[in-house]
Amino acid sequence: MKTVSLTALLTLACSVSGVAAQHVQFSLNRGIPGLRLGSPSPLSRRQAYTEILANNITGGLYFIDVEVGTPGQTVTLALDTGSSDAWLVAPNADLCTSKALQGYYADSCSPTYNYKKSSSYKLVRTSGFQIQYLDGSVASGDYISDNFSIGDVTIKSLQMGYATETVRGTGILGIGFSANEATTKTYPNLIDELFNQGLIGSKAYSLYLNDRRSDAGNILLGGIDTDKYIGKLDVLPIVTDPVFGEDTSTGPSAFVVGLSGMSLEYTNGSNVEIISPRIKSSYPAILDSGTTLTYLPDYLAQQIFDKFGAVTDARKRGTGLTLIDCELLNAEPDLIMTFRFGNSTAGQSTIDVPIWEMVLDILQGYEDLLPSNLPWDHACLFGIQSTGPFESSGSVTNGNFALLGETFLRSAYVVYDLTHVQIGMAQANLNSTTSTIVELSAKDAGLPSPSGVKAQQQTPSSTVSSSSSSSSPTETSSLSPTSSGSSSTGTGSGSGTTTTAPTAGVTSEAKNGALSRRPGSGGMWSVLAAAIFVGGTMVVL
Repeated sequence: MKTVSLTALLTLACSVSGVAAQHVQFSLNRGIPGLRLGSPSPLSRRQAYTEILANNITGGLYFIDVEVGTPGQTVTLALDTGSSDAWLVAPNADLCTSKALQGYYADSCSPTYNYKKSSSYKLVRTSGFQIQYLDGSVASGDYISDNFSIGDVTIKSLQMGYATETVRGTGILGIGFSANEATTKTYPNLIDELFNQGLIGSKAYSLYLNDRRSDAGNILLGGIDTDKYIGKLDVLPIVTDPVFGEDTSTGPSAFVVGLSGMSLEYTNGSNVEIISPRIKSSYPAILDSGTTLTYLPDYLAQQIFDKFGAVTDARKRGTGLTLIDCELLNAEPDLIMTFRFGNSTAGQSTIDVPIWEMVLDILQGYEDLLPSNLPWDHACLFGIQSTGPFESSGSVTNGNFALLGETFLRSAYVVYDLTHVQIGMAQANLNSTTSTIVELSAKDAGLPSPSGVKAQQQTPSSTVSSSSSSSSPTETSSLSPTSSGSSSTGTGSGSGTTTTAPTAGVTSEAKNGALSRRPGSGGMWSVLAAAIFVGGTMVVL
């Protein structure tokens, strides 16, 4: 797979009440984590602050550069709201020292952290760290502590995993509830320590991934940026659900909201309902930045596959992935997938996802690995997959849940409030170039819901055509809209405290279990697996 090297000059805007906003520019490379460049950015204490993230080669996964130790060692980590441990790759990790494993997993190690070079390192617990992915792979090692810096903000003695066995060459920055840590004895994790050490006013952060054609998104810890979303910020409760093994008596350990409905909508007003309220009132849905794709319960996913004509590669040595016709990229902006959350009592929210966010044209050059009898000339990876393979492989015991990854999250602005156990959600204002930041406080009665901008401020590219197609955009799907127009953008007025300028085996059912890893030609699928099954799909056993 070719490495995409795209350097973007980005602006990081910080604000402190009563102090002029600080702007810092630095370069990031979008591409394989091990090839990333960049330097940390100076940030101010006791403020809402922003870190710029960059997409990896698949257009998914968002990485952040940090420094660990004294003196600081630059390390790249994948940001993950679906797990709670920060963990680093050791230079002597099995993957880093074995060419055979690197070939098997189609990965190598990005810059690692060497505790021997740090004067502030401490060993916390030998062999105490072990975390498992849904595909069965494991990262394990010791628990350590060391200073951890994001720009000029330094967390003293942050506890982290130190992986000596891993199938990934890049570590994970988990920013979930400490109850979801990969240990029986919880500890203050990154978000806890940011708050405990007075670096943010509330254990809350806002995630803005931007659309997949953008080089970067951002995370705002301790604040809300009202320029990054449209209309009202809806507030939803974080719920507990036994399907994830959560103890309902002790509170949530994951960012779970209720997915109450889905539909396909066209700008001409026609609508195709997918979830019927008579079937189930809602599905528990995890909002997970560490997962590239979006996974839905098999019953629901199969309805969507049927409506789009998607097929699943269920060959004996196939991928298990669901594929879709790349021509659906040309349906933009007429075809919208709408996700509905919550209820009238606890709070509601609706997020529209354009179809081009769900059609991933990343398989060029690997057509010979795909089934030979697909019904289209050009296959894309579908941004929606079924949880059925997780259940059939034994990774989970109940597949009646949704895992909303980046193919969903890029269309949403999401505030994760660990202090008040709430989620804020609104339609993302894509490609916003300004910031109006409202700082959050643990003293607030709950998550505030300031209004965002009145309408989409930037117009995304009007055409996303298949890269291998030379024909003009056409509609081949049976769901083709009958007329064109523009989607609803919501209403509201901006508010805030600080403003800154700008073959056999192909079936419509998933039957073959989780992704298989194998050397040789299957290495390409290992790369996809690494992109899909990251920290967010981890479960602690």
